[in-house]
Amino acid sequence: MASLTVSAQNIRVLDEIVAVVGENIVMSSDLEAEYAQAKKDMDVYEGDLKCEILNQLIIQKLYLHKAAVDSVYASEDRVNDEVERRIQYYASQIGGEKKLEQYLGKTIAEYKAQMRPKIEDQIVSQQIQQGLTAAVKVSPTDVRNFFANIPEDSLPDFGTEVELALVTMKPKPSLYAKEYALEQITKIKADIEKGTYSFEYAAKSNSDDKGSAVNGGDLGYFARGQMVGAFERAAYKLEPGKVSDIVETEYGYHILQLIDRKGEKVNARHILIKPLIVNSDLVSLKETMTSLIKDVKNNKLTMCQVSSEFSTNAATKDNCGFYADPSTGSQQVPADALDPQTKSKMEQMKEGDFSAPEQFLDVDGTVGYKFYYLRKIVPAHQANLKDDYQKVQTLATEQKQADAIENWVADYKKGVYIWIDNKYVLCQELAGWKGLDK
Repeated sequence: MASLTVSAQNIRVLDEIVAVVGENIVMSSDLEAEYAQAKKDMDVYEGDLKCEILNQLIIQKLYLHKAAVDSVYASEDRVNDEVERRIQYYASQIGGEKKLEQYLGKTIAEYKAQMRPKIEDQIVSQQIQQGLTAAVKVSPTDVRNFFANIPEDSLPDFGTEVELALVTMKPKPSLYAKEYALEQITKIKADIEKGTYSFEYAAKSNSDDKGSAVNGGDLGYFARGQMVGAFERAAYKLEPGKVSDIVETEYGYHILQLIDRKGEKVNARHILIKPLIVNSDLVSLKETMTSLIKDVKNNKLTMCQVSSEFSTNAATKDNCGFYADPSTGSQQVPADALDPQTKSKMEQMKEGDFSAPEQFLDVDGTVGYKFYYLRKIVPAHQANLKDDYQKVQTLATEQKQADAIENWVADYKKGVYIWIDNKYVLCQELAGWKGLDK
């Protein structure tokens, strides 16, 4: 659907109905907005792009027709979450909500109201598509047949791929360090409540979150899901001006003060006191990691056990430590998709190698240790079933799902009134809809 760039433009067309599907209509303004965005996104399209976009909009209206018949709706929470997610993304791209409002020429609330019906339709359409393809499965025979039907000169070439695992670990502070940090934040909280100094002054003077400390602990507005659980729950329970109880998270001890609440978002200050990590904690962590690597080499532990029980890396922890291809879920990933530092490290390793534990600085300012394990290297090659079965399986599944949708559309449209403006009568992409306006 249209992105921020196009939806913010003034597309000057005299709005009119260009298609009707049952009780659903496609407006000229919707078609033009989608067309303008598609022209920006596509370098080349073989055929009439506007005709194809109208074809897709008609199919979407067909999904909505079925949704009405089957009483399929988008939940309020899911729509709200998606609206909020898009607003946050657009704001982050343009430099904040105020700049977004200036760019749009309307308030965030007005833009949300404008977005909401389209997002609701998109979610409902997705639910219908998922229902139509839920039962689609491919067997090994299907995969082999799909691959066999690809002309040899059309087989894709793949660059070097690897099966690479990453395990990261953070030192645990001593009991003494935790007790001392708790004493510190307890005293700070008491001093604020006595009026010895303001929350903002205390944050600037004491908080270990240096990014927010310079702003008196102000974190700006945030929505649900953006902060760790205990911190978020405390923030949403507060009334403006009130200070929370002490909250413990993986980062340390916090106190919060609510500044403002705006709809589903809150603006809060916080003070963070981290338990002190000393050099002996890091030495102990390195020794533990070295021991774990030795146990994996000696088959006393598996990578899955080490990752699930010890790793702090959210991206690889639940995948036995291995990086995954986001499109297929495969543990075989393109080497070029790795970040430059990781790729450089991988290129110094051989199959079966474990890197030595090395210290790293995380984005939150904490220090830890990490190691890599290179299980397999697949050199650059032309697609084949031995090395690329999972990719071919994904392609075969997608093709079978597309066939299921196409067959459903061909059958379902026979029972639905469909009218298309005569100006599109020559569109080859719309030939399949002719004769349905009776």
